[in-house]
Amino acid sequence: MSDNIYQITEFSFSEGVIKAHVLLNENHPIFGGHFPGQPVLPGVCQLRMVKELTEKALNTRLNMQQSDQIKFLSMIDPRKTPSLDVTITLQITEEKTTAQSMITMGEYTFLKSKAIYQNA
Repeated sequence: MSDNIYQITEFSFSEGVIKAHVLLNENHPIFGGHFPGQPVLPGVCQLRMVKELTEKALNTRLNMQQSDQIKFLSMIDPRKTPSLDVTITLQITEEKTTAQSMITMGEYTFLKSKAIYQNA
């Protein structure tokens, strides 16, 4: 993210699968307001992270056209979970890119989503 909420420490894209490991910046101002005393990574930031990692893999800008499945399964507190694993499976056609994603750490799953993107 251009505003440094996270840093990519590992990244691979092979056979339609993106795997990334990211470190959260627990000192980012967003955590002071969301929520004071109980920082949580906002869901919109999680979805943006998935989009940005997909853009990095495809080396193109994308616009989300549809997301018919978004499940936030647990809150992400950057003090308790400072790093995350992101796995995104892509199906690419000329018209669209479908991304099924999961944000996890160890045995915990924080996000499962499916989104359809088109080139920006």
